[in-house]
Amino acid sequence: MSKKYDIDNLVERFNQGDKFALARLISLVENEPEKAPEVFKHFHNKHHNSYIIGLTGSPGVGKSTITNAITKRLLKEGKKVGIISVDPSSPFSGGAFLGDRVRMTEISLDPNVFIRSLGSRGYRGGLSRAVLDVSLLYEAYGMDVIIIETVGVGQSEFEIYNLAYTIIVLMVPGYGDQIQMEKAGILEIGDIYVVNKKDLGGDDVAAQVDLMLDDACYETGWRPPVLMTNAITAEGIDELIEYINDHEEHLKLSESINEKKKERFAYKLKELISFKIETILKTIITEDEVERITKEIIAKGKFKIYDIVFNIFNEINFNI
Repeated sequence: MSKKYDIDNLVERFNQGDKFALARLISLVENEPEKAPEVFKHFHNKHHNSYIIGLTGSPGVGKSTITNAITKRLLKEGKKVGIISVDPSSPFSGGAFLGDRVRMTEISLDPNVFIRSLGSRGYRGGLSRAVLDVSLLYEAYGMDVIIIETVGVGQSEFEIYNLAYTIIVLMVPGYGDQIQMEKAGILEIGDIYVVNKKDLGGDDVAAQVDLMLDDACYETGWRPPVLMTNAITAEGIDELIEYINDHEEHLKLSESINEKKKERFAYKLKELISFKIETILKTIITEDEVERITKEIIAKGKFKIYDIVFNIFNEINFNI
């Protein structure tokens, strides 16, 4: 049974800067997405825009440590930062399994930082369905920068491309030869490439990435830089911040930021439509109906599955 929330009261406290109210509203839009319209109707007069950074890469590359280091640097500049850490889901509760806030204890209590771990709940692309909703709440709250850290599932990290303005791809020494990097695919989506844990080496990885980027074509005019960092000691973090600022300036001067914003909401629009259709289908095709259809498929022959499913959709009246 879901918790009951007084949305009007929560929004009032939210507008006063109450982090507890922010946390409650995040829980609400994450766990009861049908309540999102009721929440967001209160923010139609808010026009604050946050800059959104996405961090992606395979597990163990140091995404949380880099996030911690970047945030500390941004706090020194007087900025408010909202962090979304997407973790693998617990198979029992569906909640965030790892809880990356454990690795961000230095910044978690800062009044200008809010960190939320979201369970991916099996959602595609190493993200969570609620990521854009949470980022909208962060924007309404007045965050200057939003950092989205993906779950780290390697070849499925492409969804972050639709939700962030600057994509940072993290790698580590021993990442693999050029063929393996090409297979990983994430070299196609980055705006900045970072080889972390430079104390363990990694010059060869950085050189290979640089060579691969030399062969690419950049229609936007931005050639992704490659740098090496040690997030634990903060070595290279200042340079990384400079590249982030340079990319933000490039997007604004070239007006590409407008395309990024359109991609962000086109992605969410499609997701909302899919969610609505899925919700309707679940009310029409129940588990009992699935069992009945499965028995019919077995009885009529497995090659009839497509005909049977198409007939089901022909009989459905989508009254949305």
